[in-house]
Amino acid sequence: MLIDPFTTLAQIVNFLILVTLLKHFLYGPITRTMAQREQTIANRLEQAEQQEIAAQQEAER
Repeated sequence: MLIDPFTTLAQIVNFLILVTLLKHFLYGPITRTMAQREQTIANRLEQAEQQEIAAQQEAER
């Protein structure tokens, strides 16, 4: 079985194109969405802590 250099090169180029497209259209948006979600959760936890402190202060009165 002979290995055709052109076919091998074409497969490598196609693979690199696929990796680039996946990184641009899949990996980038997913990581941005995860970062936004992480920030939203952190903000909600901070709000919950502030509300808990306010409730404790109100209960002490």
